Order: sequence, then structure tokens, then C-alpha cells
Amino acid sequence: MAELVAREKKMQESREQKEKVGNEHEKLLKRFLDPNATAYLEGLKKTEPHIGNRVQEIILYLIVYRGLRQTVTQIDVMYIERQIKGEGPKIRVQRDGETSDFGSYVRDAIKESTDDSKKD
Repeated sequence: MAELVAREKKMQESREQKEKVGNEHEKLLKRFLDPNATAYLEGLKKTEPHIGNRVQEIILYLIVYRGLRQTVTQIDVMYIERQIKGEGPKIRVQRDGETSDFGSYVRDAIKESTDDSKKD
């Protein structure tokens, strides 16, 4: 019986500790994230919880251990997200009502110019 009470007490203490740490994390994030970044991070945590939590861990690491003292913007959060996912930069070009990737647009333009020069 005493063992059960001790285990319950230990579980209660660990829950309280997790809650306290969670509150401290929220305070840090509220202080260093701008409102758009906070909203984006919350949305990311709802749609992709694993990625959102990892982004939050990285931001907290930068604040606590690397001494980050500037405000983190939404673009910074998006950059960290893309780094975690392994996505490269994307530039979109809209031409004649059609949207394409900038890399493919340049490749097509080079291909067309070499085809034109071969005809001459």
C-alpha cells in the first residue's frame, strides 16, 4: 500500500515538473517569437505535430544554449521547418497564366536558346 502511495506521489511530482517546464517554454517562446511566428508554429504543431515540436525544440535550444536574443520571425520558423523536412528553396515563376518552378523555367529557356542557335 505504501509503495502504491509512493508511486502516485512520484507520478504527481513528475507531472508537476513537466507542467512547470512547459510553462517556462511557453514564456520563452512568447518573449522571443513574433505574433506571426507564434501563430505559424501553433498551426504547424496541429497539422504536423512531430515537425512542429522539433521546430520548437530547436528554437528553445537556440534561445537557451546559443544565447539568441533577437525576435524570431515567421520566415525563420519556416526556414527551420524546411531544414527539418530537407526541402530546398523554391522560386515560382508565373508566365502566361502558368506557374512553374524557376529551375525548370531556366532549363527550358536554355534549351530553347540552344535549339534556336543550332537552327542558325
